[in-house]
Amino acid sequence: MNHQDYLVDSYGRRLSYLRLSLTELCNFRCIYCMPEEGVPVVPPSKYLTRDEILRFTKIIGRLGVHRIRLTGGEPLLREDILDIVRALKSIETVKELSLTTNASRLGPLVNSLKEAGLDRINISLDSLDPERFKEITLKDVYYEVLDATFSALRAGFPVKLNMVVLKGISDEEILEFAKMAYDFPLDVRFLEFMPLCGTGWKPEWVLPIEHVRQVIHQHFELTEEKNRKDDVAQNYMIHGGKGKIGLIASLTESFCDQCSRIRLSADGSLYPCLFSDKEVSVKDLLRSHASDEAIIEAIRYAASIKPKGNWFYENKFNEKESPIEQLQSHPMIRSIGG
Repeated sequence: MNHQDYLVDSYGRRLSYLRLSLTELCNFRCIYCMPEEGVPVVPPSKYLTRDEILRFTKIIGRLGVHRIRLTGGEPLLREDILDIVRALKSIETVKELSLTTNASRLGPLVNSLKEAGLDRINISLDSLDPERFKEITLKDVYYEVLDATFSALRAGFPVKLNMVVLKGISDEEILEFAKMAYDFPLDVRFLEFMPLCGTGWKPEWVLPIEHVRQVIHQHFELTEEKNRKDDVAQNYMIHGGKGKIGLIASLTESFCDQCSRIRLSADGSLYPCLFSDKEVSVKDLLRSHASDEAIIEAIRYAASIKPKGNWFYENKFNEKESPIEQLQSHPMIRSIGG
């Protein structure tokens, strides 16, 4: 592939990673993701079909986008999830296919997903205390999620645990999660709470990742992996441990300069940035059987409007001065796959 064939934004960043949302539906109601009043949901009849997803992935693969992550909502709510995984893995340009899930439905599907060709799994787990887990997710399925995590490891999947650290709610569990990375071959990643839940945004819940880093450093010997490439996480080997620690600071330590992502919503809109309200629909093009060239033109346009960074790239985070009105207008994380 010639360099000019790659998908590159207007700031010279090569986009090689597609976050592909399969559904807006989710069986959790996490307090940091879902506002109290609920949200309007796109009906599943509006979602891209498996064949439309397959065609789009083949086309964007011609532009060097070779990493695909299936997201949601909760992607395992798609009844055709195994068919989608199998179909995507049949595409020559798909070099890595991964999935982000709350794992509540993962256990019975682990082996089938492995057989279908899935490469990696990210599991969202925000508490190791069953009662706190229930308070955060509003679901009483902690043990199902934990069992599915270890089932995925036994099946041979590389597994990442994503923990959103909420100040005053789950921050006291930082060391317990770090010990998970010490005891098991897990990548445990700590995420700052992000303003992507409409009126559910509570800046007072944000715990700067530097605090997390200091807490872990006081109890574990960490060695930073220097070759970060386009990984959003700052990764550390944990001395004597079996896993790794990852720190993701969307607000206080911007990594926009390294962003290689573009997102496709379940209903067929391309979002060049998680924090942007700009979108480019490709659903009508796919449903009208438009030419590959027309779809490539739409993809390149979406890449061209990718912003240099989010609001926090230019402005230091301050919980008393966060731009709540602006952020409430953005697409919510459950719509475009985090």
